[in-house]
Amino acid sequence: MNKLIVGTFLLLFSSLTWASQAPLALINEVGETLFSDIKQINQDGQASPHEIRKLVKAHLMSHIDIRFVSYKLLGKHIKGLKKPEAVAFISAVEHYLEVSYANALMQYKGQQVQFESMPMDEQSKYATVKAIIKQPAGPDIDIHFKFRKSKNGQWRVYDLVAEGISLLSAKQKEISVRISQVGLAKVTAELNAKS
Repeated sequence: MNKLIVGTFLLLFSSLTWASQAPLALINEVGETLFSDIKQINQDGQASPHEIRKLVKAHLMSHIDIRFVSYKLLGKHIKGLKKPEAVAFISAVEHYLEVSYANALMQYKGQQVQFESMPMDEQSKYATVKAIIKQPAGPDIDIHFKFRKSKNGQWRVYDLVAEGISLLSAKQKEISVRISQVGLAKVTAELNAKS
């Protein structure tokens, strides 16, 4: 799976957090504007990483369920976690995601996307939206975006399933093993060092 497409779409759907609309409506509303803005900034493929990162930070990062993702990434290592360690790790995860999404957006070339909602119970606090990415040369790509509704009714993306693989689960395994090897402080520093 092309990391550009995965990162780009995770970035897009991470920005969809308004409480008054279902995830599919949010995707259709935000998607057109976001990709138009990205295309303007990186029209000739010459945007600087700093420009793209500013866009990511200003418009998208506040809409990702960073705390939920961070705690999921910690897995078994959440036991005994002290508040300063948690705050530092959450901040590092936010930095890591910001940099990762900005790097992915550097290569966006305007692929066509169709969105479909998946069946869900209206009382559920979880929802999935399927994106079908139309590739000019090659087969279409299906990606499922996992949403979680917060206590205040906001929908936020917490995971992306590409080609049947949960990116959150895959990253959780990687980070859990790394914490076991070198400790939480070192992993937090490694996430902060990504540029």
